[in-house]
Amino acid sequence: MKTTGEKIRDLRLGLGWKQSELAEKTGITIRSITNYETDASKPRGLQLRKICEALNVTEDYLMNPEIDDPKYGMETASYVNTVREQYGRKGAMDIKELLEANKAMFAGGDVPQEDKELFFQAVMEAYLHCKQEAHDRFTPKKFK
Repeated sequence: MKTTGEKIRDLRLGLGWKQSELAEKTGITIRSITNYETDASKPRGLQLRKICEALNVTEDYLMNPEIDDPKYGMETASYVNTVREQYGRKGAMDIKELLEANKAMFAGGDVPQEDKELFFQAVMEAYLHCKQEAHDRFTPKKFK
């Protein structure tokens, strides 16, 4: 099991980048990158998302030492990010939970990736539609 810092360092080195290059691509200081790689601190919030985007991994992979697959969660990451843009961290956690629960339906089967993506897209659209309906129905007029 690798720590968050070990994963960041290994991914960065795998891309052939220096710390300064990762810092430049993410807009994070070299000092912070060093602190993350040495596990002196852990990236959070926006900085974590920037690192994940630059290294092409998910937050779950970086932050969970029990996850060894760098591609873990990538099939749902774009949907989670889309919802995060509209509804923030809570919305992202909700859709991630929803997609993970539904992903279990595909375990052990030979469902083509294209069909999985269509299913995830439909779940995300249904979630967004329900959130908008709830907003329209229950938000007082003075806050709309």
